[in-house]
Amino acid sequence: MDEVFERILVDYDGQRSVFTMGKMAVLWELDLETGAFRSAHDLGYQTFADVDPETGAVTYREGTVPELYEEVFWCPSTSGFKSWRAMSYHPELEAFFIPIILNCETGVFGPVDRVEGGGGTGPVRRTNHMHPASPEHLGEFLAMSIRTGEVLWRHRTRTPINSAALTTAGGIAVAGDWDRHLYIFDAATGDILWQTRLSTSVQGFPITYAVDGRQYIAVPVGSGGGSWGTMLPADLTPEKQRPVGSNALYVFALPEPGGAP
Repeated sequence: MDEVFERILVDYDGQRSVFTMGKMAVLWELDLETGAFRSAHDLGYQTFADVDPETGAVTYREGTVPELYEEVFWCPSTSGFKSWRAMSYHPELEAFFIPIILNCETGVFGPVDRVEGGGGTGPVRRTNHMHPASPEHLGEFLAMSIRTGEVLWRHRTRTPINSAALTTAGGIAVAGDWDRHLYIFDAATGDILWQTRLSTSVQGFPITYAVDGRQYIAVPVGSGGGSWGTMLPADLTPEKQRPVGSNALYVFALPEPGGAP
């Protein structure tokens, strides 16, 4: 359950913090200067550990540490809830906007010869499952308060949220899913302000930039890449298909005043 993803630096209440979220979907806050623990907010989807909100101590629950040849069920699967798809911070709302894949796994592990510098899980027979809290949807895009860990709003999608999050000072949040949809949300309310469907899965990192006073959003799409973006939909939403060979970079802008889009 990797904790190796982006670190976001936030100054608030006269203090400097570093925030991160890994596969188990716990939002960790540390003192940026000293590394001291400040807070931990568990989204409540993981099933394998208890996290002490006062100290950050992690205690694995009984029956969740894999043993050779013994079946074990846990959430999330090896893919994790939060992976390489980066979250985004909105200073005015004091909230993180987080792409999540809701899933679980049943696994049976076999022996592996460890070598220095090696990694991985070794031989494993695994079955992926929908999460009990979301039996019809793999994807979730949510806004989470940095102070309380409260989920301010969430939007679920049948297939995974497949892009990093983007937020802007203009009050929008941007994300896309495996099933080719690009969403523009009202960052404060979670209402969908606009959406469209692109040529294949939304991938990577949407960005925004301005030229001559006009603002643009650029969005990459593609069918490549790993990080479980293909295995989970194939197993759990087989009715959904995406075109291959449709990689592209889409650029959007609001209409110019008095002009065409």
